Amino acid sequence: MDPYIKRIKDLSKRLDPQVLAEVEEVFVDKHCSKGTFLLKPGQTSTAHLLIRKGIARKYFVHKDREITTEIYFHDDVAVSLDSYIMQKPADVYIEALTDLEVTVIDYRRFYQMKNKYPEVMLIDKMFIEYYAVWFEQKLCEFRTLDASERYAKLMEKEPDIARFLPVTIVASYLNISLETLSRIRSKLT
Repeated sequence: MDPYIKRIKDLSKRLDPQVLAEVEEVFVDKHCSKGTFLLKPGQTSTAHLLIRKGIARKYFVHKDREITTEIYFHDDVAVSLDSYIMQKPADVYIEALTDLEVTVIDYRRFYQMKNKYPEVMLIDKMFIEYYAVWFEQKLCEFRTLDASERYAKLMEKEPDIARFLPVTIVASYLNISLETLSRIRSKLT
């Protein structure tokens, strides 16, 4: 389990039992089928999603080309942060690439909990921090690792990715051509 998710869960367990019971009502477990869009451009992100099982991606379309910016795995938080925080229409898609098991944290209900119980604000802050740390790590990897290293790191974290994701999505996520990805894969096998 990711250390940040563990901290969030540990903090949640320390809440007053009444507060915890109300907060748990806001956290709703949901199944999403492969191919389901969890967010589309023009929709406002009304929740952030904790991926419990499966793989999802965030992408946008530029000049008729899908550009994958994030791939979400177990314990990742899938969200269009700009849309979620500002409660404005998103300009990205979030799509289930496999069947998903997620915990949905509804924006409005969670906002009410934060206003009612200030200690719940810390949980929200930790989710945002978790996403920021995760995003910063990804940005650093893209700036410091070459394509082969990024692919190897992705395969280290999620070795089954080759079985579940089309190579076009993997290449887009790594910001490399299909030909480059093919060369990298052939060198590693």
